[in-house]
Amino acid sequence: MSGTRVGAQSRAMVIIFGLLCLLLQSEEARHGTEYVVGDDKGWDLYPEVSNWGKDKHFKVGDVLVFKYSNPLFSVAAVDAKGYQSCSAKGHLKKLYNSGHDHVVLKKGQNYFICNVIDYCGYGMRIAVHAE
Repeated sequence: MSGTRVGAQSRAMVIIFGLLCLLLQSEEARHGTEYVVGDDKGWDLYPEVSNWGKDKHFKVGDVLVFKYSNPLFSVAAVDAKGYQSCSAKGHLKKLYNSGHDHVVLKKGQNYFICNVIDYCGYGMRIAVHAE
């Protein structure tokens, strides 16, 4: 009698484990791959940050992680005109300022600038295309 009960519990555990695996896979598929902007340098004021995404292939649902410790920094998701002019004023889609921001990419061009005056002009901005 107890053997049947243990067998049923084991089957239930296998089913629960399988369901958890499916949930984790669907969560990963929904959010895609995570990329830390600037790699180990993070979101910071250095010339190469604006070219960081040039050799990467992004998909819709991939996540950009903006890591920065400077309390003055921020990440402004902007439209194309805001990216070109280095200004969030009138072009802001969303402002992030946690120092560890997670942004899910949308289809097409995605534009981000630092909202601190002049930092974008010094190269603290990226544009990435998600397919």
